Amino acid sequence: MRLLRHIAQRIVNEVSKVIEEEVIVMNDEGVIIAASDSSRVGSFHQVGKEVVLHGKKQMITEGDSKKYKGVKMGLNLPIHFQRNVIGVIGITGSHPTTVRYGELIQRMTELIIQEAFAAERLDSKLRGLETFVYEWLHAKTLSEEFIERGEILGIQMNEPRYCVLVQLDEESKELNETLLEQDMIQRVRALLPNEEKDILVRWGNGRFVLLVSAKVHTEKELYHALERLHKGLEKTHSIRCRSGISRVHHDPVSFSTAYHEAKQALNVKMKEETVIFYQSLTLEIALTEVSSGTRKKLITEVLGKLLDEPELLETLEVYLNHQLSVKEAAKSLHIHINTLHYRLKRIQDLSGCHLKETKELVTLFLALWYYRTLDE
Repeated sequence: MRLLRHIAQRIVNEVSKVIEEEVIVMNDEGVIIAASDSSRVGSFHQVGKEVVLHGKKQMITEGDSKKYKGVKMGLNLPIHFQRNVIGVIGITGSHPTTVRYGELIQRMTELIIQEAFAAERLDSKLRGLETFVYEWLHAKTLSEEFIERGEILGIQMNEPRYCVLVQLDEESKELNETLLEQDMIQRVRALLPNEEKDILVRWGNGRFVLLVSAKVHTEKELYHALERLHKGLEKTHSIRCRSGISRVHHDPVSFSTAYHEAKQALNVKMKEETVIFYQSLTLEIALTEVSSGTRKKLITEVLGKLLDEPELLETLEVYLNHQLSVKEAAKSLHIHINTLHYRLKRIQDLSGCHLKETKELVTLFLALWYYRTLDE
């Protein structure tokens, strides 16, 4: 592993928090690649190169600093990774704490590198998985070679699965995306720990794809797992998210269809629900296929004057939500039944739709549904 500049700078930043002396990090060529004094970056450090070659710490005295090129008085420590010296950390000064805490700082530096390496390996694995899943969810046919690729990646290709699309709220873009992704992955893995059967990949723009085993998880279990995920993210990051879930698909070739179903479910805007199953949305999915222009036209022509009457719009919505029960709607609105009858007559007069005529009632329902979901 090469010691990269951004990792070296992180080492400088972390060590500078626990020691007041000047800190530098050199690569295996003895070149300073990060420093608390940025003017030293790019300079050759002769003692640093010797530390790399011999793998032993070296103290630079005031006399040495005059003799060697590009050095200052202080302590130089080799940075080990997998038994190899990949760089050197230098701490300027002769203060006793510099020497006393040298080994501690050396160990701290090596732990930072190990952590960065583990994160890099995980990120590399995720990128490979993302590429594979992207191809999978957009493929109309799958070759034997492709299925073998999946097995090599540790995916059980013939597992029946749901396809789940999780979309984070737009406001999440203001957060640290790396921290958010890491937290998302940890939370999903806590809820769905079997990586061979339950696959998670990043999908860009605050979106993630989950391919969840239908053998391991029932629909009810998946629903509650996603609810817990949503609540945890909202509590920790103050963001909301929604999930669209496909039907169960058994054939790996049909997962392009599963992805399309999950996307359709995600695109259906529902006021209360944030976990939406495709199979429960026959009507809503059909309605979302209508163009935006047609929706706006229907809203204008059908609701018309009602758009200036929020009380009547609310009354109509409550009446429809209570299966046209005057008694239940009045109770929900906390008004007398006679008041409700008056409002319903006003709705008929302003819209021109008769609430006893099925076709006209359905037209009102559609216009109101489009109006409530227009800007979501």
